[in-house]
Amino acid sequence: MRNSTAANSTRLLSPWALLLIVVLLGALLVLTYTGEDVFIPSEKQPDAVSISYAELLLKAHPDDTSLRLKLIEQLIELGDLLRARSHVYQLTESQAGNVRFYLAELAVLEAQAHPESLTQSARDALQDQLRAVDRGSITTEQLGRYARYALSITDPGLAARAYRDLADRDSTRRDVWLSEAAQAHLGAGEASAAAGIFTELLNSAQTAADQRRYLQEAFSALLSADMSEQAAELIHRNLALMNAVDGELFEAAVQAGVGSHRYDLAADTVTSWRKLQPNDLGALNAAFRLRLVAGELEQAWDVGQRLATLGPLDTEQLEAMARLGEWTGHTTAALDFWLQLIQLKDDPAVREHAWRLAAQLFDFDNTVFLLAGMGARRQLLDVELDALIYSHNERGTPEQAEQWLREYLRGHPGHQLAWMRLLQILELTQQLAAQSELWAQIEQRFGLTIAQRVDWAEIEWQLFNQLAAWQVLNSIDSDSVTDEAYWRLRGELAWELERDADALESYLRLGVLGVTPDSTTEERLISLYERSSPERALDVMIASWKRRPTPAILSRALQMAMQLGDMTRLDVLIREGRMLPSSDSISALWSARALQASEAGDSKEAERLYLEALARFPETGEFRPQLLWHYIDQGQQAPLVPLLRQWEGLAIKRSALWLPFANANLLLNRSDQALRWFDLYLRLNPDDSLVQAAYADALESAGYSDRALRLRRHVLRNLGMPTQGADPAQYQIYSRLMSARGAGLAANALALRWRDGSRPMLQLWFDQFSEQLDTLNQSSLKGQWLAWARRNGLKISRYAELQEALQANNRLVLERLLADEGLDPAQRVEALQRLGSNGQAMAESLAALSPEPPVIVRQQLLRQALALQELNPQGMQVGMRRQDFGSVKLQGPTALVAGQLDNDWHASLSLSRLDYSGSGLLNAQPGVEQAAELELTRTLDKGSLSIAVDTSDHDEGDRFGFGISRRLQLTSKDALEFHADWQRQAEESGLLRALGQRDGFGVSGAHAISARDQFSWSLAHQRYSLLDGKAVGSGQQANIELSHAVFFEGPAWTLRSGLTYSKYQLKNDPLPDDTDSAAGESLLTPAALLQERFGQLYVGSTWRRGFPGALNRGTAQFSWLLDVQAGWQWTEQQTNYAITTGVGMEVLGDDELAFTFGYQSAPRNGDGEPGGTLGVTYSARFGR
Repeated sequence: MRNSTAANSTRLLSPWALLLIVVLLGALLVLTYTGEDVFIPSEKQPDAVSISYAELLLKAHPDDTSLRLKLIEQLIELGDLLRARSHVYQLTESQAGNVRFYLAELAVLEAQAHPESLTQSARDALQDQLRAVDRGSITTEQLGRYARYALSITDPGLAARAYRDLADRDSTRRDVWLSEAAQAHLGAGEASAAAGIFTELLNSAQTAADQRRYLQEAFSALLSADMSEQAAELIHRNLALMNAVDGELFEAAVQAGVGSHRYDLAADTVTSWRKLQPNDLGALNAAFRLRLVAGELEQAWDVGQRLATLGPLDTEQLEAMARLGEWTGHTTAALDFWLQLIQLKDDPAVREHAWRLAAQLFDFDNTVFLLAGMGARRQLLDVELDALIYSHNERGTPEQAEQWLREYLRGHPGHQLAWMRLLQILELTQQLAAQSELWAQIEQRFGLTIAQRVDWAEIEWQLFNQLAAWQVLNSIDSDSVTDEAYWRLRGELAWELERDADALESYLRLGVLGVTPDSTTEERLISLYERSSPERALDVMIASWKRRPTPAILSRALQMAMQLGDMTRLDVLIREGRMLPSSDSISALWSARALQASEAGDSKEAERLYLEALARFPETGEFRPQLLWHYIDQGQQAPLVPLLRQWEGLAIKRSALWLPFANANLLLNRSDQALRWFDLYLRLNPDDSLVQAAYADALESAGYSDRALRLRRHVLRNLGMPTQGADPAQYQIYSRLMSARGAGLAANALALRWRDGSRPMLQLWFDQFSEQLDTLNQSSLKGQWLAWARRNGLKISRYAELQEALQANNRLVLERLLADEGLDPAQRVEALQRLGSNGQAMAESLAALSPEPPVIVRQQLLRQALALQELNPQGMQVGMRRQDFGSVKLQGPTALVAGQLDNDWHASLSLSRLDYSGSGLLNAQPGVEQAAELELTRTLDKGSLSIAVDTSDHDEGDRFGFGISRRLQLTSKDALEFHADWQRQAEESGLLRALGQRDGFGVSGAHAISARDQFSWSLAHQRYSLLDGKAVGSGQQANIELSHAVFFEGPAWTLRSGLTYSKYQLKNDPLPDDTDSAAGESLLTPAALLQERFGQLYVGSTWRRGFPGALNRGTAQFSWLLDVQAGWQWTEQQTNYAITTGVGMEVLGDDELAFTFGYQSAPRNGDGEPGGTLGVTYSARFGR
């Protein structure tokens, strides 16, 4: 191998060369070796190799904290957050501050790497983690990153604090860090803190540029903090720093001063601004606004004026100057500004304000210009239209106004006020025909109000077209119209057109509206009313009297009130008239006073007034007839006789006395003389229907009934039915004649149809209907009818007043009527009888039975005398009587004596001697009974009081009894009677009458349902015993009956129906009997004496003429009676019928012989045997 080619190769380097190379390399290595520092991370941009070397080095020195911190910084910068976190966790406890910082930093960086996971809660957690870092334990560089991290997680407040810490640490960059802190405070909404920092920077700034910059920022921060006053003060303190280019800052400072009401600061700021720029519009505008808000209106006006000279104002400035001009009193200049504003901005509100100002300044040209322009665009408001027309009128251009209105209405035909203003223009220019045409158009388009219709009608009247004016007013329903002018004009037109009804209606409506009529209206009303409604004429007269109290007006009103019988208003007129100084010389007032007294029921005062007036006015012809009529109305015959004789010669010459003379003679029953005076009057007044009707009454009273009937027919045929508006007397005559012919119902119907609400017609209707009620005996309705008459002030006759007092049992009214002496004799008797003065009533009735009273009155007096005689008979009577109770009979003589002791007391004594017989007496033998009864009756105010004693004696024993009763007349229709008895005679059976007696008490009543129908009832409790006092039984009795009078006389016929029932409790003990039967049992038991129960329902009928057998005969030859009754006794289950009859006749004169007979098929306790009565009596009357 030694000799090979390879072994013998050439050397490239010599050994020495190699050695040299090795030496050089060693030296190089020595020179370049620095130890382990070569592996420590540098400050350059880290890379993976340097990171790896650092980690290798850290492994060799794990406790090298500085190396680890540098490695963490490089890993964070490189973005390897995971490896950085692992090294953070390996830091020692001494590096706790760094650990918290790095962890917070890593958390923020990780959140920034994943922004989708940065929720609000995560952000809040990061903020809490940053706040937990101790900023004093981290480096300045770390603090800078801390601040940036705080901003990144929207916590500028934390960042601001960090920047302020940086400013404290790094004085070289202090201004930078404070600026950052201020911006962060602004971001956190802490503007005041930011302002404080900027102010601090302002104070420490060295250059003017920095000062102006910090001033701007501090001012803005203070405004953001709502610290306008501090902002204004800041600018005010630093005004020297500002120059001409700071216009915006000047303006903002002025606004801040104004906003904080520091007008002094704002004023100084404006002053500085204007010194820098005297003619700057912004400065002038600021000064203008400042003066406005400061209330320095005059200064503001001066500034505004200067602004206006520098150039055209904008719309806002024009409006401000316009309003300022109004406020400062420069209204004319203000209007110019408004007009300039309208040229730039024609706003409707501006134009409206402008025309109102022009109108206030009486600048009618501009008012017309502005409003006409508005009217060209839209329909004007009513106030705008009024202002436009007013301006035309004031400047004297109504023709232009008319032309403009007609043009305007073509575009706006629905504007009603424009039509009315056109009417005013036509009225102003006296175009009547054009007004009439225009009114017609307005009515067609809009209709018319009442006032407008009145205006139209007045235009027509001015055109002398009254009929057209009437049609205008009358073309509507006027019922609801309340316009005074309407009714006044309507009344005037109706009067002119002679439409009386319409004129009256119009004047009436004026009165309803409370319009006081003038003298012309009053005369027209009176004229209209006198023909249609005299009562309303009286209203007008009274109203006229109150306005002008003169004797003439008073006399006229008094005459009308007396004619109408309106006592209410007559009383008022009299009271007011007597206050006149000349009242005693007014004759009408004397007549009215006399009538007043007469109507008040004071006939004596009325008579005195008539006589005194006759003495005062002897030549006046009115008081003689009035005095005669007064006596006639009062029915006073005595004073008439001398007056008729005294004035007869004068009466022939004075026709006013003919009628009172005729009626006075008629009242005195001098029919022939009455006819003579009637004839005298009718020759002069042949068409006086009222007197003709009275003449017919006189003929009938004189016995010329045929002539009276023919005259009434003649008057009725010639009179004809009165038409509406006729004299009330005609209605009265017609209804009287109808009633006289027997057509009372037809007369009532006519009176109802004629009723028009007037007082005379109400009086006529009342009189007619009252007469019909009397004819039909409808007394129940009469009271209501009279009450209605009083409410309406109608006159009530004495007869009606008497009937009412009798029905109501009104003693005061009855006594007054008797004292007035206005009642006829029959009426006086009836009143005295109701007052309980039966004796005086009997005396007056007998005394008045003479030929002088009319036939009707004499007949009534006769009936009254007979009724009083029946109530309190006087005379004596003897007779024989037989009474059959079925199984018990008694018969024997009787006697009766009765008489009036005085005006109040009446006594009657009856005697009898009766013999008992019959099988019903069992073994008793009473034999002959002697009995007597005395009864005393006293008439009281409302009824009577009776006391009776009786006695009887026979072989079975004797009895003495006593009884008392009180009758109460509650009303004219209702009466009650209470009674109590002790040991009185019993009539329930024949045996009980013979051997027993009764004690008891009870009450009964009678009630007149109508004049023909009566309801009666009775209740009683009775106790029966034998004559020795041994009790038989006791019980109750009840009876009711309803009767109806078919005829009252000639003969009288009465139907009746009723029910009677009694029930007794009989004693069980046998009664003592001295005549026992062979078996040793007593035959005398309570059942033999008294039926335990009895009930009967019955009907009956009575025909009679007088009462046969009565003590005093009340009819002429003959008196008779027929009474039948049938009933069902349900307790006995049998029928019962009875017949009673009798006849009486005159024998010697004022006496009567009477025979009576009665039969009953099944008398009570009659043991099935029939019973009855038979009697003959002779009676003679004595005394009055």
